[in-house]
Amino acid sequence: ATMPCIEVGTLGGGTDLAAQNSCLGLLGVAGANRDAPGANARKLATIVCATVLAGELSLNAALATNHLISAHMKLNRRQDDQATTDESS
Repeated sequence: ATMPCIEVGTLGGGTDLAAQNSCLGLLGVAGANRDAPGANARKLATIVCATVLAGELSLNAALATNHLISAHMKLNRRQDDQATTDESS
C-alpha cells in the first residue's frame, strides 16, 4: 500500500513557528537539506506514513481482539444509553 498524494513540508509556511520547528527538529527534518534537496520532506512523509500504518495496525488489532468494543462498553457507549438519549430528545 502507498500514500501517493501526501503533501508535507519542512521549510516555509508555519515551519518557522517555535512549536512546529521544534517538532520537526526532534524528527531530524527541520529546514532544507543542503546536500540532498527534498530529502527532509521525503523523510517526513515516510514518518507520517509509518505513523498512519501503526495506527491502522493498532485499530485492526483492537478490532480483532474485541478491545475496541469492550472499551466502548466500559465507557458506557452501549445500546441502552443510546435509547435513553433518543427518548430524552
